[in-house]
Amino acid sequence: MKTVYLLRHAKAESAKGAQEDIERKLAPAGREACAVVGVYMKKKEYVPDFVLCSAACRTQETFELAMQAAGMSPPYRLEKKLYATTVDYILSQLRLLDDAIGSAMVVGHNPIMHQFALTLAKTKATDMRRSLEMRYPTGALTVLRFAADSWNDVERWQGELVDCMMSSAS
Repeated sequence: MKTVYLLRHAKAESAKGAQEDIERKLAPAGREACAVVGVYMKKKEYVPDFVLCSAACRTQETFELAMQAAGMSPPYRLEKKLYATTVDYILSQLRLLDDAIGSAMVVGHNPIMHQFALTLAKTKATDMRRSLEMRYPTGALTVLRFAADSWNDVERWQGELVDCMMSSAS
């Protein structure tokens, strides 16, 4: 069994002057949303064994603050290519993980995080799937489980959509 947690960064500040988009930090509401996500993860016992996080400031802050609120400190890797990426790239990175890792989190950006969640989740019409199709706001957390022993066996449209939490503070 493999579990994938997808976390879209929380609400960010608007760019200031000549500031690059990748340098944008979280807004106060975004920092609050991270605490909500972290507490939710702790309550639900969602514990990633490993995290792939975009190198953007707002994704790093989202990861750090959510994990702090959850009381967790999983190993992680900052991945520059997650800033502007594709579904295929994220899937390829998951497939490179050691099979001893049972659960992995990806912290990234829209629109790709929304597309990736929809690509991994089974297409069976459920209320949760319909909700996921409608929106993927900042601070959204999706949990998918796969009947797979190897990360190489994690396939499109095969993930059981276990949870889709839309942070109210984002």
